[in-house]
Amino acid sequence: MRAGTPPSRTYSERYGARSPWLAPRWRAAVYLIWRALFALVRPALFLALCAGALISVYRALEAAPADSLRAPQTLSEQFDAALNAAVPAQDAEDTLSRWRTEIEQSLAPTLPGPPDLPRARSFASSLPALMGREALALYLMQNERRPELMRADLAAMPVWRREQIINGVLEGRQQSEGLVGEPVWLREASPRAQQRYRRAQALYERSFQAAESWFHSPDGLALNLAALPGLAPGLSPSQARVLPDARELIVQGCALARAQSQRVPACERAQLVLPEADPVRAALALSLHDPALDPATVRLALAARAAGRLDGEWLASLMLGPPAREREMRLLTALMPILADADQIHARPATCHARCAAAMAELHAMAGLDDGRRQSWFAAFEEIRRNEDALVALRVSDVLDSRDDVQVLARLSAISEGRMLAGRILLAEEMVTLSPSESFFRTDFDRPQLLLAALLALLAVAMLGIVLISGRIRRSGGSPGALERLDAEISRLILGRNI
Repeated sequence: MRAGTPPSRTYSERYGARSPWLAPRWRAAVYLIWRALFALVRPALFLALCAGALISVYRALEAAPADSLRAPQTLSEQFDAALNAAVPAQDAEDTLSRWRTEIEQSLAPTLPGPPDLPRARSFASSLPALMGREALALYLMQNERRPELMRADLAAMPVWRREQIINGVLEGRQQSEGLVGEPVWLREASPRAQQRYRRAQALYERSFQAAESWFHSPDGLALNLAALPGLAPGLSPSQARVLPDARELIVQGCALARAQSQRVPACERAQLVLPEADPVRAALALSLHDPALDPATVRLALAARAAGRLDGEWLASLMLGPPAREREMRLLTALMPILADADQIHARPATCHARCAAAMAELHAMAGLDDGRRQSWFAAFEEIRRNEDALVALRVSDVLDSRDDVQVLARLSAISEGRMLAGRILLAEEMVTLSPSESFFRTDFDRPQLLLAALLALLAVAMLGIVLISGRIRRSGGSPGALERLDAEISRLILGRNI
């Protein structure tokens, strides 16, 4: 009540009601109860909406799986977990024994090719994933303290401290001195396996490097797939031999003509040893002259096809166009101007550049080849070769069951750190099922509860906004709102009008 004014003025101005000081006591008591209830309505409603939203969120989380709030696994974590699960073992010693067996089998003498150095390197790089980082760290520290005591100490530590110790042990081992070019974890293999690896590296490393560089710089030489380990067992000499230029196109084109009962005199004059007809391989050989593609990557795919590792209707559609009965005949029609001089081109393959490019353009026009899809596929295949190496790319290509699978392998090769061949041997087609999560948000929550929580939260925010806006309007001289008018009417009813 303001000083120097009649007692009823303030309430008369605000409500048109008498002051509680002038009203009977029972009316003043009822009025105070009303004012307390009225003052609590809006805060209570706001708190009820907030509480309802929180309860709905809690119920949604309660109905979701236990790991709903965990960040999804990265592709690298998925790959490590898949490798670890692919070697079931009773304990770390069992896993280490099986790993050593794989290394020794890779380096065992074989006929007619060399030991499988790429496989040995890949399994050597895979030891931390196969054994588990913590188990491997405990194994490396076993000379310092008993493993069971170390395991108990690690379990009692905070997660960050445990990871710090494990990373320190593994990184220290990786940074320790070893032979140049030798995988770090090969030191955990048996002495006999280490000796075999060094001997094989000294004898055959140069031939592996020559095979690797063939795809970019063939120098007119053929690639013999049968001489490479684990790649083309059981192939005939004509199938296992891949030529780097137009000679491959002549051989495959003449074989296709013979299969289609088309007599080509120039093919007969060339006196070639023809393999079984393979239209897709012939189309790949023709793609060496596609200006939109990198010849080195096309040679990589050509070698994979020759080794029997690239197959499927998806590949035929990519190289020959949509399925049709005349698909092979379209290819042969495009090749006939070249096959007419097959003997001369086979003798001098450099003379075919213009005619081979014209044949490629003709096939493109007749078959309606999709340049975008072809370039995307070959770019992803090249990424696998760049991240691993050409021989590994050849050996993992047999898991490709669709055109899009190569994108999965390309992403996997970027994080594999040399383990991709071991993954192919242990996981097979499971490799192409690994993919990074596109979003952190889970889809297995109770959606109705989440929608209800969102609605209640929206109502709470709207209520708060209305209160703030209406208060500002009232202070600037606006008319009272509905709740204020109700308060005034009840106040006049309880206290009586100020006369």
